[in-house]
Amino acid sequence: MLESETRRHFLKTLGQVTLLGIAGSTLGGCEWILEQIRNRPTRRDLATLAPSDPDIATYKAAVSAMKALPSSDPRSWQRQADIHQNFCPHGNWFFLPWHRAYLLYFEQICRELTGNSRFALPYWNWTCNRTIPAVFQGGSSNPLFHPGRVASPPAALADGNVGPGVIDAILNETNFLIFASGAAASQRPGTPGVYGPLEGNPHNTVHGFIGGDMGTFQSPRDPIFWTHHNMIDRIWYDWNVVRGNANTNDPAWANYTYTGNFVDAKGNAVNVQSGILVLAPLLSYQYDNSPITSCGVLGLSRAKIDTAALRRFLEQGAPVSIKTLRTFQAVEAVEVPVGGTLSRTLRARDPSVMDQALSSADTRVLIRVAGVKQPPSGDFFVRVFIDKPDATAATPITDPHYAGSFAFFFDPKGHDHGHNDAAFLVDATKTIERLNQLNRIRTGEEITVQLTAVRMTEQPLRQTTLSLNRLEIQLVRSETIQPMPFGLVPDRR
Repeated sequence: MLESETRRHFLKTLGQVTLLGIAGSTLGGCEWILEQIRNRPTRRDLATLAPSDPDIATYKAAVSAMKALPSSDPRSWQRQADIHQNFCPHGNWFFLPWHRAYLLYFEQICRELTGNSRFALPYWNWTCNRTIPAVFQGGSSNPLFHPGRVASPPAALADGNVGPGVIDAILNETNFLIFASGAAASQRPGTPGVYGPLEGNPHNTVHGFIGGDMGTFQSPRDPIFWTHHNMIDRIWYDWNVVRGNANTNDPAWANYTYTGNFVDAKGNAVNVQSGILVLAPLLSYQYDNSPITSCGVLGLSRAKIDTAALRRFLEQGAPVSIKTLRTFQAVEAVEVPVGGTLSRTLRARDPSVMDQALSSADTRVLIRVAGVKQPPSGDFFVRVFIDKPDATAATPITDPHYAGSFAFFFDPKGHDHGHNDAAFLVDATKTIERLNQLNRIRTGEEITVQLTAVRMTEQPLRQTTLSLNRLEIQLVRSETIQPMPFGLVPDRR
C-alpha cells in the first residue's frame, strides 16, 4: 500500500521533485525514481568519519574544483558565496527552508564536479564536538582550511550556546513561529527581524565564534559553513520527525518561491518553493542515526518510519500562531557593557504578570529584547537572567535565574535586510516556574530582567557596549496542533 501510494504521489508531482535533484532523467520511469529515493545518500556526523572517508575526500576535491572554476561559472566558490550575500534570509521563517535549498544544490554541484554521485555533505555536530574539527585545520595545503578564523583549538563553544540542554529545549519548542524565527512577507522584507532560539543562539554563536568570513554574509567562503548549516538542517529534521512538530501551513510560507536564487549541478538557475523543501530529507538525502544531543551514545538502532504518514504530516503542516495576551515594556532604551554587569535592573510595572504566568499551563512568558543595534562582529553574546541583580558575565548558566542566551550575525557591508533593530526571543517560562518552586519569586511580585554581554573569545573587542531600544515581557499563548506520532516500528533487518 505504501509503495503504490508513493508511486501515485510522485507521478503527480514529478515536476516538483525534479527540482530536488532526484529525477534528473526520466529513464527508467517511476521504478527508477523510487529506487533512487530508497538509496538516497546519507549525511553523517563529521565526528564519526575517518580522515580518509570518501565523503571527506570528495568534499575536499569539490571545494578545490569549485575554486578552480572561472568566475563566469555560477558554481564557482565565490559565486556560491555571493548567493548567500545577495539572497539569504535571516531573522524570519524563511531562514530554514532557504538554507536547506542552498545546501541541497551545493551538494549536487559537489557530486557533479567530482563524479561521486553518492556524496553526502557531512554535518558538524557542535553540540557534542565544541572545537573546530581537525578536518578544517592544517594550513593552506588543506582545501577545507580557511584563513582568518578567530577561534582555533583549544577554544571551544560554550555550553549555554550549543550544549545538549540548549538544543533539547529548542527541539522541545512546539511552535514553528518561535522555533523557526518570526513570520515575514518575503525573505528580505526590510523590516526588523525576530530571531527564534535556534537562529538567535546556536546558529549565530557558531558564526561569531569562528569569526573571519564566517562572521559575515560571505561566510560560505569558509568550508566549515556548509557543515555548520547542515547541523541546523539536521535539527530541523529532528524537530519534525523525531519530536513530531509541525511546520506552519500558512500559504505565505509554503507557497513562497525562491526565484533565481540557486543553480543546479549544471549551473542552470532554479526556482523552488518552501513547501516542497520539507520533503527533501525524504526524497534527496537522509541523515544517519547518530544522536545529536546524547553525546557519546552511538550505534542506536534505526527504526522504520511510516513514510506515507510522515510525508502527509510534512506537507500539511499545521495552523500556527502566537497570541499575545499582555505586553509589558520594561525600558525605553539601555546600553549593556560587554564583559560587565547590566547597567540597570529592568522591571515590568504590573505585578499581575506573575499571577498569570504561574496560574495557567498554557501561558508562557517571553523576554523580547527588541530594537537591538546589532554589532558588526561576533565578539560577544548575551545571557538573560530573571531576578538576578548581581548577575555578571561570570554568572554560570547553571544558576537557577538563567533563562537563555542569544548572539548576533550581521552583514558588515551595511546592507540592512531587517537584521538591525531586530528582536530576540528568550522563553523564561521554566525559569520563572523554577524560581517560584525555590520560593525566590512569588505571585504578586514584579519580574526583573538582567542582561549580561559575554565575550566570545579573548580577542580584542571591536565594540564595548550593546544598545537596544526596548525590553519587553510578553505573556503569550502558543497555538499549534498536538505532536503527531509517526508509527515508528523496530527495524528487523
